[in-house]
Amino acid sequence: MTMNKIIAVWGNPNSGKTTLSLKLALELEKMGKSVMIIMADAYTPGISAILPFIDTKDKSLGEVLSSVEVTQESILKKCISLEKHKNIVFMSYLHGENLRTYADYGKDRTLDLFILLRHLADHIIVDCSSCFPHDLLTRTALELSDKVVRLTTPDLKAVSFLDALMPLLDERKFGAEHHLKVLSNVKPQYPKDIVANRYGGIGMALPYTSEVEKQHLEARLLEDLTDKNSQFYNRAVKNLIKEILGEEPKNTEKEDKLNKSKLRKIGFFRKEVKE
Repeated sequence: MTMNKIIAVWGNPNSGKTTLSLKLALELEKMGKSVMIIMADAYTPGISAILPFIDTKDKSLGEVLSSVEVTQESILKKCISLEKHKNIVFMSYLHGENLRTYADYGKDRTLDLFILLRHLADHIIVDCSSCFPHDLLTRTALELSDKVVRLTTPDLKAVSFLDALMPLLDERKFGAEHHLKVLSNVKPQYPKDIVANRYGGIGMALPYTSEVEKQHLEARLLEDLTDKNSQFYNRAVKNLIKEILGEEPKNTEKEDKLNKSKLRKIGFFRKEVKE
């Protein structure tokens, strides 16, 4: 089984990158894995939105990247740990910080960071900035990651975004042809088939669930999804983990028919699917 250590989650704005990063981390933690979540976006640091009651003072990712030398010790000092989740830690820019808060850094610094991170946890999940051309950390993550999950919401704005930025990932070093393409926040009325076909097919879909939206608004994304209407989202995350780790998701023909039947009941398919 292939153990992909560095996993980058990238996609158009509001595609659920942070949400999926956290849900992947929770699933890996249940498997006994240690996970570091790197929140790369310096434009809108998200740590205060997902962990508003955790003390993050003096624990900025920006300090590590702007330091004279990146070391394992400097990384560990800036990790944000959680009492409830012992095997998950965060690195992030902090509330109120921006690109000018710290000194500029070069690619050698980001390379050092990722080389050292490989030795500190079983898996590194990079919650990427959508606008990677202006974010060196995200560009390096997209280049060096063992697996990139590319999220796309099935709407025209997402299509416009990807049509503008995907040509910038044409270089071989980015390996865009190997991205795991995932439709995100899919609602029944969305033109998911049209968008999927535009990008040469989509591997899987993360359906919209009101429970995820509520967790996001209440800063509870590190909690399990328990509502019965979230079961399809949970199953998609589990299957995505199998894809990332090199396992083939397995559903029997009976399970496939049952799943489609349940999806129809909640209106996931716009048209009847012929078996």
